[in-house]
Amino acid sequence: MKKMKKRILASQNVDYCKSADCQDRLGDLPDCLIHHILSFVETKDAIRTCVLSKRWRHIWASVTCLNFNSKSFARLVDFRKFVLWVLSHRDSSHVKVLTYSRFGVDYATDQYLLNRVIEYAAVHGVKEIRINLQAKTFGSPPVEIPLALFACRSLKMLEFKDCHPTNVSSPIGCKSLEILHLERFSMHPAAADFSNPFASLAELFGFTTLTTLHLNSFSLCYTGIDCLDPFGNCVNLKTLHLSEMSFQSDLNPRDFVISAPQLKNLSLMCNRFKCKIIVAAPQLTNFSYLYSTPCAFFEYGLPSLDGLTIDIHEPHDQLEKSHHKKSQETLHGLINMLRGHCNSEEVKLSFCTVAVTCGTAILLKPECLPFSKLKSLNFGVGSTYKIFINNLDHIAAYFRNCSQHADFEIVTI
Repeated sequence: MKKMKKRILASQNVDYCKSADCQDRLGDLPDCLIHHILSFVETKDAIRTCVLSKRWRHIWASVTCLNFNSKSFARLVDFRKFVLWVLSHRDSSHVKVLTYSRFGVDYATDQYLLNRVIEYAAVHGVKEIRINLQAKTFGSPPVEIPLALFACRSLKMLEFKDCHPTNVSSPIGCKSLEILHLERFSMHPAAADFSNPFASLAELFGFTTLTTLHLNSFSLCYTGIDCLDPFGNCVNLKTLHLSEMSFQSDLNPRDFVISAPQLKNLSLMCNRFKCKIIVAAPQLTNFSYLYSTPCAFFEYGLPSLDGLTIDIHEPHDQLEKSHHKKSQETLHGLINMLRGHCNSEEVKLSFCTVAVTCGTAILLKPECLPFSKLKSLNFGVGSTYKIFINNLDHIAAYFRNCSQHADFEIVTI
């Protein structure tokens, strides 16, 4: 009896497997969905999926996202062989996104392999390129950015991390580039312009077409001029993010000017600029600043603050007296900005900005306060955090008393 049950169960399992094989549920998925799934994994893993279904056997060859990562290989020579094999066995489908991460020795990179990958992607209409060339211990080895990258007309977004380029300039420039992210991107001394450390980047990539620019972890060489205005020619720039930037020596410009005419979003995070920062962006709508430099001072040249969202933070460990004095100068710069636009009727401030503004305003005479014309003030608090803010009502009452309008409105968002 038991043997009979085992035979019946075995026959049922065989029938189920046959029906499952016939249905081939994975094979029934549309190509667009399979491509979308495989775009989130490395190319090495995408090729491994060929065993899941007969129909998946060659579908990796038409995936539009190429993701090469040397950390997935025991040896760099194996990584090199794999990348070249993929480029030679892939079909003629377009490449939308290329991610190339080679973590190698400190003194050299594989220039030939980088050239082949960039040339292949450019020929296949790549739109986004992300490259990481981090060395094994520190920094990045010198490398020449392939000419094919600058000549690529389809490229819209470019990201470089841990790159030490030897290119002095580009005869072509990235004519269609819209988004540029550079992190730990140290210019070779032969390529650097010490009188204007941003000029070398502008000559290399061409800033005029950019709409978004992120510069992170830069140590700038500088020989000293009175005024540094690196983004004045960025006529299409709408978003600018500068973080962890500093000058290598004690030579700093007297004024660091941010004057992009179309700039709407400005973010300054943990920079070490020991100079006056002048923000002169007539279209600015969002300004975010994390205070970190004890010697920075702000000056604003804005036509109006109506609709402008301001978010200023200070580190929690900013307790030293010497830093506290300079912090007050920075906050006075914010007060001066608001005073310069005392006719503004609607201003949006984050809670941190409101708190430091209120604290700094206490040091001023009542007649010097810039809030009398306000009709509306938005507090960017966030509903989750309102219960943890003990002095929110006190701060709201402070600004309400400053306003001359009976219908003054405070909105916490």
